Amino acid sequence: MRTDGAGETKKIHMLTAAALLELDFEQPSLDYHSLMKLTKILTRNNQEDMQNMFRRMCFNVFAHNRDDHSKNFSFLYDEEKDCWRLSPAYDLTYSTTYYGEHTTTVDGEGASPGIREILAVGTAAGLGKRYCEAAAQEILEKVKQMLGRYLSCGCLWKL
Repeated sequence: MRTDGAGETKKIHMLTAAALLELDFEQPSLDYHSLMKLTKILTRNNQEDMQNMFRRMCFNVFAHNRDDHSKNFSFLYDEEKDCWRLSPAYDLTYSTTYYGEHTTTVDGEGASPGIREILAVGTAAGLGKRYCEAAAQEILEKVKQMLGRYLSCGCLWKL
């Protein structure tokens, strides 16, 4: 819900990747390739949303958020522009999950995805390799700077 300029409350339509793809979010059944495709289709190839989805994947890998299941990716309907947009990120926290792997795999890798897998997802989605390398490096540096002292497990540095 949000309030418009006149003080009226309006509902905002929201859909999760789990709902759109009819997935059981409690079961690992998604790869970031599929999330990138879904974002591309639903947002009509909005480059800002494509880049943001890529950056979320990088964050989840580098910050060890393995609870990146299909209910943690949502899209909001922009009624004025008649289009779907990627929602703000949420439920971003360090997590090992029950089985120790990412719930959403990165180019098929759930246990320890690295830069090779990250770049494979980004470039397959049509983002340039240079953009992907720079964005991944930026996210890695920010995670190290802001969370490095908390992520002593070493998993952060496997690039």
